[in-house]
Amino acid sequence: MAKADFWACFNEASEPRKFLNNNQGIGNFLTVLKKNNYQKQETLLGVESTGGYHLRLCFDCKKSGYKINVMNPLIVKKQSQTSLRSVKTDKKDALLIRYCLTTGTGYEFSETTDSVVLKSLVRQRDNLSAIKLKLRLQQNEIVNKEECLKRKINSVYQEVNETLTQKIKELEKKLKEYRKEEQALLRTIPGVGPITAISFISELGSIDRFKKAKKLTAYVGIDPRVHESGTSVKGKSYITKRGNKILRTRLYNAASVAVQRPNLFQDFFQKKISEGKPYRVALVATMNKMAHVIHAVWTRGTPLSKKRKLAQSLELVVHGKGVDGDIVSCTM
Repeated sequence: MAKADFWACFNEASEPRKFLNNNQGIGNFLTVLKKNNYQKQETLLGVESTGGYHLRLCFDCKKSGYKINVMNPLIVKKQSQTSLRSVKTDKKDALLIRYCLTTGTGYEFSETTDSVVLKSLVRQRDNLSAIKLKLRLQQNEIVNKEECLKRKINSVYQEVNETLTQKIKELEKKLKEYRKEEQALLRTIPGVGPITAISFISELGSIDRFKKAKKLTAYVGIDPRVHESGTSVKGKSYITKRGNKILRTRLYNAASVAVQRPNLFQDFFQKKISEGKPYRVALVATMNKMAHVIHAVWTRGTPLSKKRKLAQSLELVVHGKGVDGDIVSCTM
């Protein structure tokens, strides 16, 4: 997939074909599928995730009745590295994507207009916050120079910062209007604030995608990475960090806040510290526990603060899943 066009590989015997990435080009692609008798119920399409460039194709194919899987570009890249000769072309990528699709790679595209809008709003808010932080640091540098020189330079960073603050507040106000009940449900969990709640909702869409809490921790990228071989090689365990960076950051911030107040997460964190675990190791273990709690609360639809029995059962579930195990932290 690219901004202007895309390549499609229909079978291994024929060369991939190029189509424009617009309404006309995608219409031509669907026409080719129909002419070659690719039945909607028996045909599975595959596409590499490319920011927003693949959305038009996915929506049009889904609307036409075809099932389409979205793949992580890293998987396709790793597959290309299995060849002795490294060749990178759009045609070769189309062949690789088709091969990965036949091995069961990817997840079914299930986005809706509302889910794409919500995800975009959350990421806009994150991007503006990052810019605001950078400008604030630069403004502090200007202030220090002004104090040193005893002379005014300018206040452009401060003015832009004030504008960004206003825009961020506007975005946060819009975000509060989406899926209010689910936001309120997740916010009953200690440490989970409005931004963390809406981030999980926007990035996951539905908790039904994850039958088990372990699948959620893997999606976020806080599952332990195992490196063992035979009886002599036992590498140090780290979190994989192969997952959704936005949710991993949100979970890190939420756990950092939660351990500062009396609640089940603080108790768990202090338990890890008393066992001799370093701060970050204990905090990542707490993040893992929080992910299990989020999964349980969201799946059951029961607020944590209103059901003491649920909180007690969550303790059993989390400890039973091995969250007490040695999970080593990495820099987020």
